[in-house]
Amino acid sequence: MPTRFDGNQIKEQILGDLKIKIAVLPVKPALAVIWIGDDIVSARYIEQKQRAAKYLGIHFDIVKLPTDATTKIVKAEIARLNSDPTITGLMIQLPIPEGLDQNELISAIASEKDVDALRFCSELSCHFRPPVTGAIMEAIKQSTINLKNSKVAVIGRGFLVGTPLIRVLEEYDVDLRIADEQTPYLATITSDADVVISAVGKPGLIKAKMIKKGAVLIDAGISEVGGKLVGDIDPRAFEKSSFYTPVPGGIGPVTVAMLYRNLVK
Repeated sequence: MPTRFDGNQIKEQILGDLKIKIAVLPVKPALAVIWIGDDIVSARYIEQKQRAAKYLGIHFDIVKLPTDATTKIVKAEIARLNSDPTITGLMIQLPIPEGLDQNELISAIASEKDVDALRFCSELSCHFRPPVTGAIMEAIKQSTINLKNSKVAVIGRGFLVGTPLIRVLEEYDVDLRIADEQTPYLATITSDADVVISAVGKPGLIKAKMIKKGAVLIDAGISEVGGKLVGDIDPRAFEKSSFYTPVPGGIGPVTVAMLYRNLVK
């Protein structure tokens, strides 16, 4: 029987440990989130972060800006929060409205406050690693697979997940294969991989016939189909795996916990 990764349980463990650490910190962490526009998915993610902050007893500040806010206005808010000693972590909730210069805004965030590690994603100096890569690496750790000399397939080269994850995995001694949904004959990348990580956002992209028996399956893709959240990996593939992360309830919850681990750090 494959092992199902329980992201909610891991999240609670991490947040419980952080709550103990926060209680004895001389300076209490505080997170500011800049939210531009009214994206519904962003609202959902912000609510998750807010609930975790309340549990931890952390000050959580939402800086809400209108959809038509200019790059200059957003940069002014970033500068204000960078210089505010009571704010220890700062992030911009992505995606942002068209017309804003994302690279310019990210580069304006102080490295020591960039707990969402957007600077790392932009290949700028950064004190942290992205929470989602931390969540994926935690899932791999839970699978107990030894990454050394393992064949690892990463599907997806996105700004927030695939590209930074590839950089993190390059620090390990792995046989790394990289692809995306446009890669022809995708199964040639995944069929003999010990670990398959998908971060595309295309439902059912990875079929059971595309993986080998006993593979570790990490699903970091998310889509909405018929009002339900689904991942990139067809659930029937889980039956062939040794370990898998479900959607929802897998990588997502742990990503929130990793954000706060960065904040406490």
